Amino acid sequence: MPDKLHEMGEAIQDVYEGLSEQDTLSHSQHKSLGHLFLLVRNIAAAAAATLFLLSLFHVAYSGPLKAVAYFLGAAAYFSDILITTDCFRTKVPHNEMFMEYCFGPLYILLGISYLAGH
Repeated sequence: MPDKLHEMGEAIQDVYEGLSEQDTLSHSQHKSLGHLFLLVRNIAAAAAATLFLLSLFHVAYSGPLKAVAYFLGAAAYFSDILITTDCFRTKVPHNEMFMEYCFGPLYILLGISYLAGH
């Protein structure tokens, strides 16, 4: 039983490290900025998800809600780029950054389309 508890504790630690990106931030030249960008990314992603869920209930102004959600999603992707590249000081292969480079600008365009009346 103690082995199972130890394994479960290690699994929880692995999840925490994956969510906090401690490995990425430990090599950063801008640790305090990295933690700030991580906080901004997580808040923006949570707020975007919340707004997207609210917009599913066909509330009034669901178009502007989706627009703001897309802009927050773009902010989350941009924060992720800043975290991963250490504020553009570290060269990261494009194949690792494809999602951020593709969906960040796409979210901005989708946000604009919802503001323009979709």
